[in-house]
Amino acid sequence: MGSTTSKSRAKVTAKSKVFIVEFDGAICREMINDSGSSVARGDVVMLDAAKGRNYFDTSATGDDDQVIGMAFEAIADKAKGLIQTHGPTQYLKVDGTDDIAVGDFISSFTTAKIGQKGTIGSGNCFAIACEAYTADNSLGVIDAFLLGSAR
Repeated sequence: MGSTTSKSRAKVTAKSKVFIVEFDGAICREMINDSGSSVARGDVVMLDAAKGRNYFDTSATGDDDQVIGMAFEAIADKAKGLIQTHGPTQYLKVDGTDDIAVGDFISSFTTAKIGQKGTIGSGNCFAIACEAYTADNSLGVIDAFLLGSAR
């Protein structure tokens, strides 16, 4: 195991060189945006499997099994930024075409950067809705609890 240094609620593990931050229960890791465009806070993101664990991408694949969480902040293309993988958020972007109720699992939607109601067997559910969203559009922003990758 590598040594761990504590700096104002942030930890850097020397072995992995991964920057992990905790803000009011939200667990984030610093990653590089490889999506080809900027992302905003609440955008759903996926692991960029071609580049590895420190890179993320976006996907327009419903129930994408590479989903890892959401952008914790605005991040320009090719820039580093914080990706929230665990904990509470008020900023998760979702689509309500299939009504989302409190307690529903959330997976990725067919519109890039958006989540949807997930079901058992629907792919990688990464969050639990703490707020309902029922409008038939992709404009929802809900309270949710991110669980990390279910796969």
